[in-house]
Amino acid sequence: MKLTGQLAGRLKEKFKRHPREWTRREVIALSAASMATLGVGCLGYGAVVREHVEISRVEVKIDNLASEFNGLTMAQMSDIHHGPYTGLEYINRCVEIVNSLSPDLIALTGDFTFAGANYIEPCSEALKGLKARIGVYSVLGNHDYYAGAGRVARALKNAGFDLLIDARDCIALRGAKLWLMGVDDFYYGTTDIYRLMRGVPLTEPKIVLSHNPDFIEEFAVAEKHIDLMICGHTHGGQIRFPLIGAPQISSGYGQRYAIGMNRKNGMQVYTTRGIGTILLPVRFDCPPEIVLYTLRQA
Repeated sequence: MKLTGQLAGRLKEKFKRHPREWTRREVIALSAASMATLGVGCLGYGAVVREHVEISRVEVKIDNLASEFNGLTMAQMSDIHHGPYTGLEYINRCVEIVNSLSPDLIALTGDFTFAGANYIEPCSEALKGLKARIGVYSVLGNHDYYAGAGRVARALKNAGFDLLIDARDCIALRGAKLWLMGVDDFYYGTTDIYRLMRGVPLTEPKIVLSHNPDFIEEFAVAEKHIDLMICGHTHGGQIRFPLIGAPQISSGYGQRYAIGMNRKNGMQVYTTRGIGTILLPVRFDCPPEIVLYTLRQA
């Protein structure tokens, strides 16, 4: 920033002449200096914003939700990406934020590390501080496979979390039931949707934890209805611009499921921006996010 500022200062002195007197080379030099200053400024802004966590409170209306579960809350953290860009101090702060919401459930939807297997155990150790009345549930993401899916799974289990890899759990309260299901990673897993949902009554509410929002299309093709899928993976694009949105989205459906609440065949799917970053340690118009869902009877 100092170098570009000095360069701009020298050019400013040189360009006290009327713009019509500037040479083509001087115009190019001034443009380059301006772009460099703007670029460094944007990176600095993005580096600050990337750890300014927002809490999104989302009400989800569900058909056939029993009164026993009306008002149940579920906090979601995703895409933690503990590594060179996402440190333990920041993760601990996010854990404190989640606990301050006093959720009934907590869902961790994959991508716990970035850039190495050595970050797995420290991340899970930090996450052990999470507290929920019913429990903490988790699934794996593609970066967990890069680091070593087996090692990530063991660390999560050792932390006391329920790992739902192509598995489900039925929460029962005074005879009423709510199903939580988890799918494996979209790219590296071998999820069988028919097997996952076999024996689950059609009339009972179902929530699916998935790292990748593209999985909602698989449920649509299988003609298996779920009430809500919560996901991450896209980071909301991490860098977004007005009108055009994110230039790059890690999804086979482009901007369709990039961010926030969307629907497919009557099914609701929410894609969180997550809390970590990869590739570049910056966010632009896309701050990190912790989601608190509140279930309501439709």
